Amino acid sequence: MIGRVTSALTNSNLVFSMQNSYSNYAKLTTQLSSGKKINSMLDDPTQSVNLVNSKRELTRIDSWSNNIKSLKNEISQSTNTLDLLIENGQRAKDLATSAANNVYNNGSLEAVKDELDQIISSVVSNANTKYDGKYIFSGTNTQTQPYSIEYAVDNNGNKTDEIVGIKYNGTDKNGDWKRSLEIADGVFQQGNVLGIEALGEYSNGNSEGIMGCLMEFKNTVSDILENKNGANYSDISGLLDKFTTSIDKMAQSSSKLGSISNKLNMTQTSLDNSQTNLKEKISGIEDLDLTQAVTDWYSSQYAYQASMQVFTAFNSMSLLNYL
Repeated sequence: MIGRVTSALTNSNLVFSMQNSYSNYAKLTTQLSSGKKINSMLDDPTQSVNLVNSKRELTRIDSWSNNIKSLKNEISQSTNTLDLLIENGQRAKDLATSAANNVYNNGSLEAVKDELDQIISSVVSNANTKYDGKYIFSGTNTQTQPYSIEYAVDNNGNKTDEIVGIKYNGTDKNGDWKRSLEIADGVFQQGNVLGIEALGEYSNGNSEGIMGCLMEFKNTVSDILENKNGANYSDISGLLDKFTTSIDKMAQSSSKLGSISNKLNMTQTSLDNSQTNLKEKISGIEDLDLTQAVTDWYSSQYAYQASMQVFTAFNSMSLLNYL
């Protein structure tokens, strides 16, 4: 009786040993197949939690980095566009300076008026620049074209080619016009400039910024040519300071965007460092030492086969003893 109990216990221990050997062999086989040390929570519960948390944080960093890239690209587009607008404004100011010094005769002044029309069309076109399918100077109304040219109408109500206004259609400057993206945990950064703030408009009696300067200059030139409203070249002199102020305002907007871009670069550097550390941590947790794993796999295979042989031999002997 005692012999049979001992035999049963031994058999149970052999089964347990064989199961453990197989479990270790199967685990190593899976690791070699995936190249990862951890393939399920059961492999290492504590490190599995660390791995999940680290990968989640890495995903957040990737999202912030993508937002920074998007902001920097839009800022680059905005500053390039502002540079073009500043060039347009400077050219108009040069024309105004020459006109104020009475350089032009009426024939030349007609050419100035024509060039002003071209400058206005160019300025409005640049002010309606898009990035990633969105108007960059429209505030939060990104699908609304920020500027439109207003034309005079004849006595029959038909639109003429005469430009009489430049209307702003984007978000009001007193409204919620800032567009921001998250660049770190709980940190949001604005990356846009509002058209009405940087460029102004000339519509419904409102004259602001470079848009206002261009239209006032154009109207003064037209009045001189048509001998209207007692206009003369000295009236243009009063616009020179306005041109300087409006050009400076565009330059200030560009400079502000440059400062934001520098801040984004510093934030990205910090994110890159965090990303590198997280990737090293993740690699340390889950990456398999292939050479060691192969050695362990052969050892586990041998151990499993040996446990099976011992189990088979023991049960054969037990059967003979029973008979």
